[in-house]
Amino acid sequence: MDGLLTVEQQCFNVCYYAFYTLDRRDFEYYFEDPDSLFLAAVLDDRLVGYILGPVETWRRPPTAHIDSIAILPELQHKGIGSRLLQSFLTLARQQDCRGVTLEVSPANEAGMAFFAGHGFQKAHRLRNYYGKGLHGLLMAAPNHPQP
Repeated sequence: MDGLLTVEQQCFNVCYYAFYTLDRRDFEYYFEDPDSLFLAAVLDDRLVGYILGPVETWRRPPTAHIDSIAILPELQHKGIGSRLLQSFLTLARQQDCRGVTLEVSPANEAGMAFFAGHGFQKAHRLRNYYGKGLHGLLMAAPNHPQP
């Protein structure tokens, strides 16, 4: 848990995420929720990143939603995030999810480029999503079965 909280603090200590950082209870909820996917990246016995989000089983077909992904800043751009995202997509596919969505701040240019590189496209703007005047973007990607 301490590793998760450290990653969270180091990755989301910016104004547009002020109300959206996860705390201990949030992580416990995702970990215990049978409809959520929760993956962690460990390097040399140290937690260095995670990805989590629910599978919206009430939708037909089901859709997965990435609520958060984070990699320690000093280990970003080394493929860890890509491996976590691909694993999340694989698990979502195994649960018959045909799409995956997420929200991102337009100020997070690196995040938008990362997701675009993995097939996510801008779906629409989310007005005041991160607070007054701080808009968000909904991004979505199809999650087709592997041949």
